[in-house]
Amino acid sequence: MNYAADPAISDANLFGAVSKSLRKDSRSVHNRLRSIAHDSEFVIDVSAAFGLPLVANERCGRWYIPPERIAESVYFKSTDGHTGQWGFSLRRLNLHIIDLAARSGGIVIVDSTRRGKRMPDALSKTVPIWCAVLNNAVFGVGKLYTSPTAVSASEHAQIEAQIGTWTQQFLRCGIDIAKICAHLDKPLRPIWVTPDVSLILPPEPPTFDDFHAIVLCTASRTVQDGAERRQGYTYVQGAADDHEAWASGITPNLFWTNKELLLESSDYEVEEIIRNGHLKGGQSDFESPGIGHNGQLLDITAIAVTGIYIGKKKQSAIDYYNDITDFNTIIDLSSAPTALPDTQTTNKEILQLPIPDGKKGSKQFRADLPRIIAFFERTCLARSESISSENPLLILCDTGSDFSVGAALSILSLYYNEEGHIDENNKEPVKNRIDKDLVRRRLTLIVMQRKVNPSRATLLAVNSVLMGWNNN
Repeated sequence: MNYAADPAISDANLFGAVSKSLRKDSRSVHNRLRSIAHDSEFVIDVSAAFGLPLVANERCGRWYIPPERIAESVYFKSTDGHTGQWGFSLRRLNLHIIDLAARSGGIVIVDSTRRGKRMPDALSKTVPIWCAVLNNAVFGVGKLYTSPTAVSASEHAQIEAQIGTWTQQFLRCGIDIAKICAHLDKPLRPIWVTPDVSLILPPEPPTFDDFHAIVLCTASRTVQDGAERRQGYTYVQGAADDHEAWASGITPNLFWTNKELLLESSDYEVEEIIRNGHLKGGQSDFESPGIGHNGQLLDITAIAVTGIYIGKKKQSAIDYYNDITDFNTIIDLSSAPTALPDTQTTNKEILQLPIPDGKKGSKQFRADLPRIIAFFERTCLARSESISSENPLLILCDTGSDFSVGAALSILSLYYNEEGHIDENNKEPVKNRIDKDLVRRRLTLIVMQRKVNPSRATLLAVNSVLMGWNNN
C-alpha cells in the first residue's frame, strides 16, 4: 500500500500505519537474519581492528559470530547492570575467560540490544563491574570504568561505592585467588565499540602495555523505533535478542550453516524452509562440551576431584548408553528418561526423575531434591569405597546447566569439605553446618570447572531444602 498517495490518511494516521508496518517487519525471521548478517560484518571488523579473539555473550552474542570464529562464550546478564539492581554475580563468575584474555592481550565480547539503548546493560555496566571487582581482588585497585555515553556520573559513583563490598563477597566464595594471579599479570580494562561510531581499521592492531583490553562490542546500530527500511529488507536493531520469540527453531549454528539459503530467500520462502525441515544440521548451540570420564569430548564435566560429573542428557539412546558406560551411579533429571535394557543396567544404580522445563520443573526439582540426596546417601555413602574419579557419580539434566548443577551443589554442600573430598566424619548431615556462604563456595567449585547458568529458582530450591536440613 502506498500510504503517502492516499489523501484520506492524515499525518498522524500515516505515522501510525508506517510504525505498525515496521513493527510487523521487525518480527519477520528473514528481516532479522538479514540484519544479523549485516551486523556480523561489523563484529568481524572490530576483531580485526584490535587483533583480538571473539567471545559471545550468551545467548544473543552467538548469533553475530561465525561458529569457527568463536573463541569462547560467557554469561554476563543485563539484569546485573540494571539501574538500582547492580551486582557482581557469584553464580556467573566467567573466570574461564581470564586465561584467554591474558594470552591474547584481551578479548572482544559481543552482544546487542533492542531499541531504546545504544548498548546493552551487560556491556555498559555488568562487565565493567566484573573487571573492577577482579582487579580489586587481584591487584588491590578497584577503579571502575564506564562509558560516559551510557552511564551517568551519578550512577557511576553509586556503582563504584559498592566495588569493595562485592570484592569481599567474591573473596569469601572460596575462589583460588592464587590461581587467578598466576594467569592475570595486568588489570582488565573495558573499551566500548558500537556501530554508531566510525571504526577506522589501523595498519596494525593497537597494543596496551598497562592492561588487557576487554573490548565490549555492541553489534547493532541504533535506529529510530528499532527498525529501519533498507534496500531489500527492514533492518532490525538487536535482531538476535530474545530469539525464542522469533527464531522458529533456528539456532545460531543452523543460521550460519544455511546462511546463503536463508538470506537469498523471501519471507515466505524462509518460513517454508523452516516448516519443511530443509535446513542442513548444525552442531549443538549454547552448550559447552567438557571432557568426559573416558577422555572423550562429551558434554560431561568432572567437578574437580570430587568424583561428581555433570552433563547434558543426550537425546539419542545410543549416545546416552555410551555416555553412561563408565558410570555405575547415575542421577537422570531429564524431562524424558531413556528406557534402559537390562544389559545396560547391570551393576548400575540409576535414579530417573523426569523434571520438565520452566516453573513447573523448578517446583518439582525442589520436591524431588530430598529423594536425590537420599539416593546419594544410599549408594555413594553407604558403600565401602568412596566416590572418586575411579568410582564416579554422573548427574544429567536437559541442559547440563540447571537441575544437574542444583543436585550436585546440594550433595557438595552436605558432604564435601573445602578440598573437594567427602568429609569422612560427616556421613550424616550435621545440624547448622549449612549456611549460604558454604553453598556459594561449593557453587564456585562447580563454576570453576564448567560454564553453567543455573536458574535463580533452582538455587532458591537448593537453599530452601538445605537450610531446612539444619532444622531436622
